[in-house]
Amino acid sequence: MKFFFGWITVFLTAVPAATVAQSAKPNLVVILADDFGWGSSTPYGAKGLNTPNLDRLAREGRRFTHAYAPGSVCSPSRYALMTGRYYWRTAIRDGEVLTPTAPLHIEPGRLTLASLCKSQGYRTGAVGKWHLGFQTGVAETDWNQPLQPGPRAVGFDYFYGLGGNPGNGPHAFIEDENIVGRLPGEKVVVASAGGKGTTTGLREQRVVDRIMEAITAKATTWVEANHASPFFLYFAPNAVHGPIAPNPRFTGSSYGSYGDFIHELDWSVGQILATLDRLKLAENTLVIFTSDNGGIADAGNGNTGKAMAAGLAINGHLRGGKHTEYEGGFREPFLVRWPGHVPAHTVSDQVIALPDVLATVAAVLQAPLPTGTAEDSINVLRAFIEPTPGPPVRDHVILQAADGTYAIRVGDWRLIERVGAPTFVPRPSTKTGKKPHEGPKHDELFNLKDDPAETRDLSATHADQVAKMKRLLTAARDRGFTRIDVGN
Repeated sequence: MKFFFGWITVFLTAVPAATVAQSAKPNLVVILADDFGWGSSTPYGAKGLNTPNLDRLAREGRRFTHAYAPGSVCSPSRYALMTGRYYWRTAIRDGEVLTPTAPLHIEPGRLTLASLCKSQGYRTGAVGKWHLGFQTGVAETDWNQPLQPGPRAVGFDYFYGLGGNPGNGPHAFIEDENIVGRLPGEKVVVASAGGKGTTTGLREQRVVDRIMEAITAKATTWVEANHASPFFLYFAPNAVHGPIAPNPRFTGSSYGSYGDFIHELDWSVGQILATLDRLKLAENTLVIFTSDNGGIADAGNGNTGKAMAAGLAINGHLRGGKHTEYEGGFREPFLVRWPGHVPAHTVSDQVIALPDVLATVAAVLQAPLPTGTAEDSINVLRAFIEPTPGPPVRDHVILQAADGTYAIRVGDWRLIERVGAPTFVPRPSTKTGKKPHEGPKHDELFNLKDDPAETRDLSATHADQVAKMKRLLTAARDRGFTRIDVGN
């Protein structure tokens, strides 16, 4: 079979039904860390840190070295994880994060990871950072009305967590459709102030250095209450996004607050794993740990700068980081554990991406994807379970930076599009200050096998490769999908 663009061979990734039918439906736990760079844990080479629970996942499962978030900021990646669809196919095409008061960005009726699991009899819970909006048909979220539609409208039975980042309002937790701790008869008013802000109308505001503790407790409690039937937990910690505010119990456990926050993230993962152990669920639970985008590698930042000075390569050897169009903005840690299916203590160089989780879970559950859904999600289950490296499960992945700049990876090649880019990118990035496609005036081409740090632009000497990849990128944008069978 040939890929629909005609020049790249696609390898089928179907897994025989017997492979996953031998056991009861597995529980599913997807942990999506925030701003957690590729090199920020010991399984990925971090020095001076202690991440025993991530080490455990790597030891008992498979560590991927070429897994990608499709955006170098959070909302695009969270949307793609939930829907199996690239964010730039929506009304927001410029790669930017949703505003704190944006309406629900997942379209009504669209298949999601949660609704797929729910249709198969699963209990579904989301705990942690949402950042995909609430309500519809409004310019800004009205915090004094029920926050619906929200997570429970797209397949989750339960939600507890933050609407956006810790500095965003309302500065209280949200449970299902309601703000926790409202004062009766008082109006909730959110006032922003340099990213910190305040919210009135509450008994008390949440304490920033206790957020991880609170959401971890909710996640484990939810598992304990719902484990009698198959369940899907989407756990989205706010660590290690700013403000860098680890719980006091972790203060001084590393070379500074940033490392301490990483330690708290690892502790939180450990609490989830310990709950599965205590309930004797580990053997029949598929656990995925990853991140929404790369870390902020800024030597001038008081938190990350101190960590870098102490020897932490936040994004490993990769160029760039969060917001950028380079590899460090997109390549993520990705650990998978599923005893009896995923070979333990193994490493995979397969190229996979966050949108693939939906189609892969569908394969695990042997649930067909409805026509016209999960348009950019590839079933990469074979990459999870193959005992030895097989053919590529994905022939390309499309990436988009915070300023709207596109990149595409095909095999070992990575193209950053600068020339002839779409004209629909409407504004400079509020995060980087860059105008759309500001940078080199020509497309950049890198060979990641020979030059993983993207130090040598080969576009001038490989014009044919640039042209091929630009054609593929253009065709993918023009067509409504990249998954072959989506239109069948």
